[in-house]
Amino acid sequence: MLSWGSVQAAVCDAKFMHDGGFVQFSGSGNLKLGADLNFSEVSKSSATTCRARVQGTASFSYAGLPPSASKLDYLMTVKGGQASFVKYDSAGERPGDPGSFDLRMLGLFGYEQPITAPGQKFPGTTFRLKFGKDAPVGGSPATTIRIGEKTVGQRASIATALGQQSCWPVSYDRDSDPTQATFNGLTLPIPGTKSRVTDWYCPNANLVMKQEINQQGSVSKVEITQIR
Repeated sequence: MLSWGSVQAAVCDAKFMHDGGFVQFSGSGNLKLGADLNFSEVSKSSATTCRARVQGTASFSYAGLPPSASKLDYLMTVKGGQASFVKYDSAGERPGDPGSFDLRMLGLFGYEQPITAPGQKFPGTTFRLKFGKDAPVGGSPATTIRIGEKTVGQRASIATALGQQSCWPVSYDRDSDPTQATFNGLTLPIPGTKSRVTDWYCPNANLVMKQEINQQGSVSKVEITQIR
């Protein structure tokens, strides 16, 4: 188990980050993001830097748009909580135009500073969410994600794939710009979003096990449903 002072290493030290590791995401509501990911060829060069081969399937559906699914085979490199994904058969030390996305969007990312009490604040951030041409949606869609100041709520016990966990709810505003994506050859617009998000960070798991997204009263969830 990680100490509070090393929470930032959560991704590299997560339960699934080993040869034979597995994690499953499931989404419900307006945003449906699903993935079955298998980990192999795992190596860790430091507490905050690691890499692994990630194989599996992923699906994505948003706001009633047609669902899209694809098989994944990537080299994943994690540095400071952000993962870059390069198609495995073209991976190298200087890959060109890798498709990447930030783990904070998927709810895997732990918090870089220790959570100690309700009312604690964390600064917001802005990052580019880029799926890449081999991701579940085509057309290399990308959008800017803006995350507002985060506020810690009252710790509570919640049901997770690892059983009951005592977890901290961390809430913030999250906005994204409109973009486009290709579904089965048809290019469709993806509208910008304004959401209120709550990450349920569970210290004993070193992971955000559930993420709740409220978009104008429509609530979606993305959570880890299996992990080993």
